[in-house]
Amino acid sequence: MIQTEWFLIKKDPDAPSIVDAAGFNRKNYPYFTNAETFSKVDDGVAYYGYSGNFLECDILFEPTFLIHDNLQSLFKFIEPELEFKGVQLYAAQNPKTLATPLYWLPYLEFTDAISESSEIIQGKPIKLILKAEMLQEKRLIHCKLPAADIWALSLEAAECLLRRQPLGFLLEKIFIQK
Repeated sequence: MIQTEWFLIKKDPDAPSIVDAAGFNRKNYPYFTNAETFSKVDDGVAYYGYSGNFLECDILFEPTFLIHDNLQSLFKFIEPELEFKGVQLYAAQNPKTLATPLYWLPYLEFTDAISESSEIIQGKPIKLILKAEMLQEKRLIHCKLPAADIWALSLEAAECLLRRQPLGFLLEKIFIQK
């Protein structure tokens, strides 16, 4: 059994973000995407507001987890079971002159990989620990806490992702319980 390191995909606090996602209906694009909500989502359009210079981040975390078109095929390669629905973004102000990026809403069944030894405060991970037996032969997992949508990558998958020099997120090492 080969053990590898795992990394949490986390929002970079310095990354620009969409400040107004009025076009994102929470019913259609909930924070947690499960099989039922994903089946109800159609490829769609949403409008965004921004502050300052708009920079297309490769992963958005609000109002839900979205992957930029640049990374969609890589994520599909990393985890062939991933399914996607497209979301074309248009600027609410100056839509003809600002970027209209394509993002993808990913769906992957939740994995029960979070160890009881994890330190969790108000439903968010402070020190995340994953169960080693739930990570076997996986390179990407999707977990859920009451207040956190968790996407984690194996070392090999993280290296593939970092070679693309992505913007807007950080990778934080996760502890593994053997």
